[in-house]
Amino acid sequence: MTSMFPRRTALRGAAGAAFGLAAAGAVAGCTEDASGPDRTRGPGSTAPRAPVRHEVALFDDGRVVALDPAAEPSVAASSALLARATAVVVSGAADGDVRAGADTATALGLPHLVAGPGLSDELDRLGVRTVVRVAGATEPATDGATPSSTSSRSASPSPLPSDFGDREVVDAPRTGVPEVEGLPADGPTGEVLALLADDTDVPPAVAALLTLCAARRHRMGGADPRTDSTVWKPLRAAPDALVVGIGGLGDHFGQRVRTVRRAPEVPGGGYLPFPARRMVALYGHPQTKDLGMLGEQGRDASVRRARAYAQEYEQLTGDPVVPAFELIATVAAASAGADGMYSNRTPLNVLRPWVQTAKKAGVYVVLDLQPGRSDFLEQAKAYESLLREPHVGLALDPEWRLGPDEKPLQRIGHVDVDEVNRVGRWLAGLVREHDLPPKVLTLHQFRTSMIRGRADLDTGLDEVQWLVHADGQGGQGAKRSTWDALRQDLPEGVFLGWKNFEDEDLPMLTPAQTVAQVKPTPFFVSYQ
Repeated sequence: MTSMFPRRTALRGAAGAAFGLAAAGAVAGCTEDASGPDRTRGPGSTAPRAPVRHEVALFDDGRVVALDPAAEPSVAASSALLARATAVVVSGAADGDVRAGADTATALGLPHLVAGPGLSDELDRLGVRTVVRVAGATEPATDGATPSSTSSRSASPSPLPSDFGDREVVDAPRTGVPEVEGLPADGPTGEVLALLADDTDVPPAVAALLTLCAARRHRMGGADPRTDSTVWKPLRAAPDALVVGIGGLGDHFGQRVRTVRRAPEVPGGGYLPFPARRMVALYGHPQTKDLGMLGEQGRDASVRRARAYAQEYEQLTGDPVVPAFELIATVAAASAGADGMYSNRTPLNVLRPWVQTAKKAGVYVVLDLQPGRSDFLEQAKAYESLLREPHVGLALDPEWRLGPDEKPLQRIGHVDVDEVNRVGRWLAGLVREHDLPPKVLTLHQFRTSMIRGRADLDTGLDEVQWLVHADGQGGQGAKRSTWDALRQDLPEGVFLGWKNFEDEDLPMLTPAQTVAQVKPTPFFVSYQ
């Protein structure tokens, strides 16, 4: 197709070093031409001063932004990417005007902005002193030919501001590009990555800016960079690049990009425990076999046993299955103890070797809390150093959450959802502060009364993956009824887990029976 801009090639050659580079770093401002002030001018000289070069600079702080879907796209992109631009192209909003404006901007190596709400404020913020105006429609062709989209503007002109204040205004000609003093501009340097949500295209009004920035575009297979392995390598290879997201990416886009850039991967690979994999765990306390299978053998033997279960489930489900330990960190006690809380805390130096062994072996760890009269959040904070590990999650067992006058085994405990949400928010903050992958936060439950107000679970915490774990015991008919009851009104986005009791179930399901009979197939199965 014949270009409407015969000088485009020459201009690109002249400015190739500027906009042929990737963009995102800072660009020093130019207040004079490239050689500095004109030092040939003597007193009283009438020689003209060299023109002041224009500049375009991007934010240099490695920020991650998603375009505001409520804003005009070109203004949103400019606000997201540009620290300043002393010259810009402004066009009307009609399709033909946008295409012509984008072509002009690309040829001149300038950003393109579209007239509309927010334009005036953006020109002020950028420090624009020259506007190249691509005004309304051209006259219809007189030879009966249909004008091409690249050589004619819209047949319906869109309004352009008539007053740009004290700024210089240069009108773009119908063909070619205008002569603008101070161009080519000092262009941006650095690197820009543009991530596009699935089924999203770059708005035409934004294309010129991405071209100017030499932005590398990556289309994701969804809206979450944590779940798309094709973007992990470019994000991690460019930790300081400016990242702009285009499409319906949601409020958590920035944190999700940060997770991919900085967080270690979870066992089994990737940045989310679920749903890319399932887990099978041995449950118990490392110092006694009375509380579950985990205490029946040492650390290395426990790894082998958990792996054997995981491999069997992987063959049955066809999904990746990660071995796990569910370590009881605090144990409900029959006596009050020195603090009167009816809960014994396992020392960190007992649990840490198990956590370290699991890390080396690719085993996920869940720390289980049985708080007695204590508070779940207070107990969780005691194990913060272990929860800072990327492969360690948390489990809350409301059966053992007692009131101020209650004792273990006298009644089934319960917890209000507000307390659960406080734990979730604290854990989410820990994830953000230490650049960790999201944590599994498990809620043990076998009666609906054990978690009061469960419908108000804070599932908006993007750094936490909630899992309701049905850990009832006994006959399979009763267990299945419990499973069905717990699934009722389960908040959206909450995963389900199942427990097999070696001695208390009548009978305990085999792995094949668990997969065949427990529907939907649990994401987490533990053995006690």
